[in-house]
Amino acid sequence: MNDKNMSEEFRRVLIVDDSRAIQAIIRRVLQHGEMGPLQIQTASDGAEALQRMQEFKPDLVVSDWHMPGVSGIEMLQTLRQIGQGHVPVGFVTTETNAQCLNQARSNGAAFVVHKPFDDATLRRVVHDSLYGQSALREQAQQRKTAEVTEPATVLPGALQSLGLAQQHLHALLCTRSFDLLKSDARHDFEQYPLLVGLYGCTGRKTAYAVGLLDASAVAMIGGMALALGKQEILRAIQTRQPSPRMVEEASRYLRSMAAVLHKPGAGSEAQLGSTRLTPQPFDKLQQVLQQPSARTDLSLTLPLLGKEAGTGRLCFLLV
Repeated sequence: MNDKNMSEEFRRVLIVDDSRAIQAIIRRVLQHGEMGPLQIQTASDGAEALQRMQEFKPDLVVSDWHMPGVSGIEMLQTLRQIGQGHVPVGFVTTETNAQCLNQARSNGAAFVVHKPFDDATLRRVVHDSLYGQSALREQAQQRKTAEVTEPATVLPGALQSLGLAQQHLHALLCTRSFDLLKSDARHDFEQYPLLVGLYGCTGRKTAYAVGLLDASAVAMIGGMALALGKQEILRAIQTRQPSPRMVEEASRYLRSMAAVLHKPGAGSEAQLGSTRLTPQPFDKLQQVLQQPSARTDLSLTLPLLGKEAGTGRLCFLLV
């Protein structure tokens, strides 16, 4: 479907917040964006939202976290329990507790935007949720009812699917405001440090695959997963010094990507064995990078950080 056709169709957005003032602000921000025609309804808590969904059938729910009665996260969990988990739910909230943010991710939240929010940021994540990543939502719904036997976007390389790689990143960042794309050119990885992940599989003593993230990718993934401020993430990118917490979150992404690697064989699954932030080149890695192999290079950009953030580089290769 082209952009013109999408812009001619109404998208339904349900705003859930116990503050009428916040409801009005979010409505104004969305109606003054370039997202095509919107139908917007509001609810004061999760219980009212669940009632409105039956008739309104929203394409997106934008919800507060803390509300009297049924909270935002309780509403999201209820949607999953009643078979409505395909409806994307994003949070606009003051909540910054890491445990709560992890709870949002694990329950499939489309995004988390913190109050007070930037208008452009809210418009961007809402637009992405309504238009930009519909294929990922379809894949998620399909996996609930049947085993995926044909990957959505097959890459000639180390990964089964670009869509699955994007979805695993979305699950960690709890936002769709990123561009993770296949790179036609091989990354040279001449600048260090690099985060190196080694994957093994049962029945094999040597490594099965290697995952590489440059310092920019580590700072982007780790910073967004931790909900850090723009300047803190940019500083880590510019100095090429991601914090230990950023490295830990980026390692979580590498761990999740074991499921996206091409299967090593019948009855065998790849698993991340270890990760290491490597400060300088070492011979074995250089040898692996120079060998012909099944390899997929990816580029990561975060529009929320602006052009000054540049591009993060990722690579997965079978060895």
